[in-house]
Amino acid sequence: MLAVRDAADAGLRAPGLDAGAVATAVARSWARTGRDVLLVDADAHGTGLSGRIGTATRLALDPARRGLPTLIASRTSLSAESAAAHCWLLPTSGSGSVQLLGAPAHPDGARQAASWLADRAGELAALAGSWAVVVSMPGAAAAAYEPLIGAASQRLILAVAPGTASPGGYRAVLAAFGPRFAPDPRATLSIAPACVSGSRCTAGVSPVADASAPLIGGVGRTRPAALLGARPMRRDRVLLAAIDGVASCLGAGL
Repeated sequence: MLAVRDAADAGLRAPGLDAGAVATAVARSWARTGRDVLLVDADAHGTGLSGRIGTATRLALDPARRGLPTLIASRTSLSAESAAAHCWLLPTSGSGSVQLLGAPAHPDGARQAASWLADRAGELAALAGSWAVVVSMPGAAAAAYEPLIGAASQRLILAVAPGTASPGGYRAVLAAFGPRFAPDPRATLSIAPACVSGSRCTAGVSPVADASAPLIGGVGRTRPAALLGARPMRRDRVLLAAIDGVASCLGAGL
């Protein structure tokens, strides 16, 4: 099971670029290589991942109709069969699949759903026998996140921090004539523990446990919707390729 979370000391939040978006991109990347993936939204803050994915893919993904709220209301145990009955099947471009188990968008409901998952962290990890399980834990640290992180065999941490390099490309040309632009944010990913013993990770991610390395600069120009399933544009391709490299590194260890 892979846990994807935001760093506690992220410093700067790039709009839309959070653990939920990265978890979705990793799940979609694995599906393109033929894996069947269960994407679990363990959001404890109500950031509305289902709605964001729905907007990006033009699908109506209402957690009140299918997702953690309906699974919890069914009062069944957490198993591959019960989870599948309450998931949305997301569109993918590969031979694999992505099943989304979405969280409520309301903060109170999201907190309760995350706590319900935390109480069943071991059962959730056991679902890795049926799927490649990706658990999204966006936003600030929450009590419910700790058991889920502890049950994960792999952990991916996203941090976004203020950039230092001046903008390039078209904005650099404009800056020469007067307009001033703030440096683009800088995103980093950490993988802990090492993705595969003795393997070499790609996309600028260090295989050393708890080590951070740059993922990509210029994330301010990337559309987070592309990570969620929207049709990518040219400016999105570098970030998507970088996350594909991370996903490949992580997938080799599952």
